[in-house]
Amino acid sequence: MEFLIKLILALLVLFYASLLDWRYREINDASWLALVFMGIVFIAVDVARTGVTTPLLYFLISVGVTSALMLAFSYFNLLGGGDAKIFIGIASLFPYYHREVTTVFPIFALSVFANAITLSLALPVYFFLRNLPHLKRVRSAKEFYALFLGYKKNASEIKPYEAVYGNGKSFTFLLRTDAELGKAEGEGEVWVTPAVPFVIPITISVLLSALYGDIISAIILFLRGS
Repeated sequence: MEFLIKLILALLVLFYASLLDWRYREINDASWLALVFMGIVFIAVDVARTGVTTPLLYFLISVGVTSALMLAFSYFNLLGGGDAKIFIGIASLFPYYHREVTTVFPIFALSVFANAITLSLALPVYFFLRNLPHLKRVRSAKEFYALFLGYKKNASEIKPYEAVYGNGKSFTFLLRTDAELGKAEGEGEVWVTPAVPFVIPITISVLLSALYGDIISAIILFLRGS
């Protein structure tokens, strides 16, 4: 029952954070702090009820390792600060696995991170399939790579959630987390990519990791068994 309550609370907070990030491109501190606060409460109750401090040790390890990794990603601009804090919140609320799942990660939050990355990689496959009609016009490795990042669109029709990464002659393959959205220089067709908030795959990944484990581990075990 405790696991189910944690999962429901986490999904509610993350759904709220997803809405905020989609509308305002920003996650308020209340979201991740709520996860941290709930994690502290659950750990305190566990320790008080059982008299065993092991859950507290798991909590400290989970939060410590996750914080170090996510803040490093954020420092090098590989992950938004709000997303990094959300992972710290997840590490607080889920310091250990509540049931047996398929995973090679000793910390739940890292399993969620791996799933979120894996789910995000599905977008390039979708973009490539969508861009198949452009394949015959590809003249370089850069143009081929661009097929996996987004799609062509008229500069005047760019949506507020789309970022420009190419104009057909030059491309920006590593979009910064603070990339300007909804704007393009000049007119005509440009290559754009939807800036889908990372907290959305994070939300899906919490449910996936809690119930089944992570996709990477499932693939590794499948390849070992085949």
